Amino acid sequence: MDKRFILLSLALFSIAGCSDALYPPTVKPDYTIHVIPTDKGMTAIPPACPTWAEAATDPYDNQPIPQFGCANARNLAIMTDRPSDLIKGRDGGDSSGVMAVGAMRRYYNNQTRGLLDTDTSPDTAAAITTAPTPSSAMTGDVTGSAAPSAAAPAAAAAP
Repeated sequence: MDKRFILLSLALFSIAGCSDALYPPTVKPDYTIHVIPTDKGMTAIPPACPTWAEAATDPYDNQPIPQFGCANARNLAIMTDRPSDLIKGRDGGDSSGVMAVGAMRRYYNNQTRGLLDTDTSPDTAAAITTAPTPSSAMTGDVTGSAAPSAAAPAAAAAP
């Protein structure tokens, strides 16, 4: 009987040693940006981020730290010009496909333009590209190839 009591006591103490009292479970906070109507329009309320001291984590639960993503949500709520855009985005409107295609062609051909300098002197670097000739033929691009087609000189010679 005495042996059984000792074995039962040891078993209970060993199970009690497996509790999670050493590390609290990692909290999973909600970083939702609340958009509420006010007298002046809509207002975005940023989430409150926990500090590193108050958000203790369990290193063995394989979860992201509680602060992960809070700064992004907070900055988005603060810098949004129209908080109603967080609920439903605006229509992009008309855009120029020519400008977009031209930028992609310059990028793929290694002919990107230099950054504009806001200095007082006039900037001529925007007209200069990084490569004098295209470095890629942009496979599959019929209208933007670097090599002229055979029909182009004949069409140019005709009056």
